[in-house]
Amino acid sequence: MDKPRTYSVLNKTSKSKPLISKKEFSICERCKCQFRQEWDGDVGKFTEWKLCPKCREEAKAETVKTISTGYSPFDYQTIMHNSNARFRVVSGGIRSGKDHSMTFEIFKYACACANESVSRRTDELWPVRAWIVAPNNYIAEQDLEKLKKLIPAALVQDYSKTTKSILTKNGILFEIKSAYDPESLVAVALDAVLITEAARISDLETVWSNLEGRLNSPGRGLGGEGGIGLINSSPLGKNYFYKMWCWGQKGSPDYDPQWESWTWSHWDNPKIQVIKDKIQSNGRTYKENLERRMSTTRYRQDYLAEFLSDELAVFPNFEEKCLEKIGNSLSGAEREDYIKQWKTPLSQCTYKIGYDPASIGDDPAVVIIENETGRLKEAISLYGLDWDAQFDRIKMLSRKYFNAVVFF
Repeated sequence: MDKPRTYSVLNKTSKSKPLISKKEFSICERCKCQFRQEWDGDVGKFTEWKLCPKCREEAKAETVKTISTGYSPFDYQTIMHNSNARFRVVSGGIRSGKDHSMTFEIFKYACACANESVSRRTDELWPVRAWIVAPNNYIAEQDLEKLKKLIPAALVQDYSKTTKSILTKNGILFEIKSAYDPESLVAVALDAVLITEAARISDLETVWSNLEGRLNSPGRGLGGEGGIGLINSSPLGKNYFYKMWCWGQKGSPDYDPQWESWTWSHWDNPKIQVIKDKIQSNGRTYKENLERRMSTTRYRQDYLAEFLSDELAVFPNFEEKCLEKIGNSLSGAEREDYIKQWKTPLSQCTYKIGYDPASIGDDPAVVIIENETGRLKEAISLYGLDWDAQFDRIKMLSRKYFNAVVFF
């Protein structure tokens, strides 16, 4: 392996911005004069500069400093690091190093953004913002600890496990987010996003739609060309993560030139390769014994990072048998019209309504089935509605579908 690399991480201008608070006025740590903080419209709070504007200007003469992270990528990881793709996807087996390498990549990229000139990185583009998004809070907190270990302590200005954030001295605000509520992943402009264990995010499509919009915020990303997205996971069937991976494959009909993707297996890791072919006491290699202890499909998915469509599915061939795909050739208006026609009740047909009751804090659901064709006409969430509002909605749907009978 190569020796640990060093990267320039402090801006020549030392234009660092600390965490944000409600405090409007502060005392400059250098000249001891009172000054007014700046309003950050993205989050609706004031900044927390340590220096007044005059002292910040004087600090621009400080020299560049370099630090070493101690990270040395393997050859297959280096390919990902050297990619020019704006969006990069890794389907990785267990312990293939997908998370560690992408955590370093988002750190390196954020540092490059922080090192941009003052004329490019104007006040409204500070701090540099980077999010790491995980399926739930537990994984998110683990990622926060990984990030904290990766960033040299000398560079950390503030660390909060409560708010799941790390602020660096060169003006980067790293925040860890849970994808449990996709609609919470909005509001701020972003320079970089890392999604970890993406295949295990239940509504990945909505999550990515919200995040890509944040990355497209004007001025964000290196050179103002838009923020980057790094996505990794071990596979879980052919779900939306598989679709994202296909966007980075040149041979795929869905290929997008802004994307690039790779597959890393468990055995690609050189530190694991050393045990792969070791002969055990039963005469077999470690790899052979490992394969014999589990199903072929589980081994292929978890260790070789293969996308398997039906072998591990609860309902095999669900998409082919139960879903009707809307053609990609249709325009947005044509797609909306197609969906509208699908939901329109037909006078020659009869309908039934299935209702799964739940209180206001749960997720009650309603489905409408066309008896003659078996089509699912609508699937509706009544989340947030009390009992009276739920019953009113069901009565309206029953009338719409020719007084359809409701089954609880």
